[in-house]
Amino acid sequence: MYQVKRMRMMVGIVAAALLWGCGATPAAPAATATVLPTVPPTATAVPVVASGVSFAGTSVAGKTQADVAAVLATFRPPAYEMNVSAGDQSLAMTLTKLTLDTEATLSAIMAASAGSTVAPVFVFDEAEITAQLDAWQAEFAAQSGVSLVDGEGFYDASFVTGTAQTFVVADARDAVLAALANQQSTVTLQLQPMSEPVLPSATQLQEGINEMAANWPGIVGVYVYNLDTNEVVATLNENTVFSGASVMKVSILIHAYANLSEFTDDDVRAMRRMIIDSDNLAANRMLAASVRGVGTESAYQGTLSMNEMFKSLGLEHTYQNLPYEAREYLINVLNYNIQGGPKQEGQPPFTDADPMLRTTPAEMASVFVELYRCSQGEGKLVELYPDTLNAERCGEMLDLMHQNADYSRMMSGLPEDAYVSHKSGWIEDMQADVGIITTPNNQHFVMAVYVYRDIAESGGYLLDEVAGPVIGGFARLIYSAYMPETATK
Repeated sequence: MYQVKRMRMMVGIVAAALLWGCGATPAAPAATATVLPTVPPTATAVPVVASGVSFAGTSVAGKTQADVAAVLATFRPPAYEMNVSAGDQSLAMTLTKLTLDTEATLSAIMAASAGSTVAPVFVFDEAEITAQLDAWQAEFAAQSGVSLVDGEGFYDASFVTGTAQTFVVADARDAVLAALANQQSTVTLQLQPMSEPVLPSATQLQEGINEMAANWPGIVGVYVYNLDTNEVVATLNENTVFSGASVMKVSILIHAYANLSEFTDDDVRAMRRMIIDSDNLAANRMLAASVRGVGTESAYQGTLSMNEMFKSLGLEHTYQNLPYEAREYLINVLNYNIQGGPKQEGQPPFTDADPMLRTTPAEMASVFVELYRCSQGEGKLVELYPDTLNAERCGEMLDLMHQNADYSRMMSGLPEDAYVSHKSGWIEDMQADVGIITTPNNQHFVMAVYVYRDIAESGGYLLDEVAGPVIGGFARLIYSAYMPETATK
């Protein structure tokens, strides 16, 4: 029994040994790591601008970002031109207050494809854009709503107004900025009708005056001044020297009021004849009375005193060196040495102006402006003559001038409901009319119109029936700029 067990145990040991020798796997040894050779890292390539790329006329191909930045640092933006259109009108907008957007321009250059041209990216000044649109808006409305209509003949034209169109400046500015952001040089604005008719612009009036004057075979002088805004509205040869003629009698009237605190009945009658009927001898009487004298010699002293008044008002080419119709007596009889002005004086074009009695449209208009200001209790005349000139007395002068009996010149072109205080004058080769006009809707302006024609070239004196309608035509045109007719649909 014991032997059997021992034999079994031995068999088991042998079997186990056989099994181990035939199939069991012993533990594998640890693997050894493979050592690779060391390779130095490759440097990152610096980006450069693509080939053929240019900026502002300069090649930037192959340049690094730092190189391009240096180029942009020296770039000075030029004025930028922008065309803004609305309806059938356009505005050439010039923008000068702009700066280069360096970062955006640099990025555009670095990202540009080969052979391309990169435009600069600008930052624009909104205030500059708004200012130009503001200025254009009023002009635009007038141009779109007002037209100059020709009547019969060369000197018959007036303004007619209708429904104007306009644009909203803020919306227009945004549209311009959007176009600029997209590097566009044109933009079209949206329009909307205005609720009220508009007045002609100063530009339109100026163009109308120029066109009408081109028909006259001589020299036309015009000066229009807005008394409500204290602005010169339109001019033409305003500094050309013309003969003073009888328009100067308004200055004689002012001089008399400035030097006399009271008038006799004879003075009043003389002033009325001088202004209403343009009587020369009555004018001489008031020249003499203004220096408290009588007769031609005192009238001459009155002209000298009046010339000093002109100088005090700052007038350079306005003077009267002789009373009316007194040349023969003072020079040939009394041997007065009276000097006249030079043959050519003031600015061209030149007229054959009376050397003893001269003015310009601008200077004579300024006399009327100061008279109006005096009627408001202000201005140079009140400052120069505080004891004699005031609103009431200057108002008296305007009332007298309103009674002027001459309806063949300025008044021939004005409607009956216009209130006009004016004085006309005429000699062989020149006629004129200057006045203060008040419209029914209480607008106030001064208008001076002078027409000259060479006697030798024209073949004779400048007659009333020729010059009167011309002056009336200019008056009609100018008045219609303040009171245009309303177009009927």
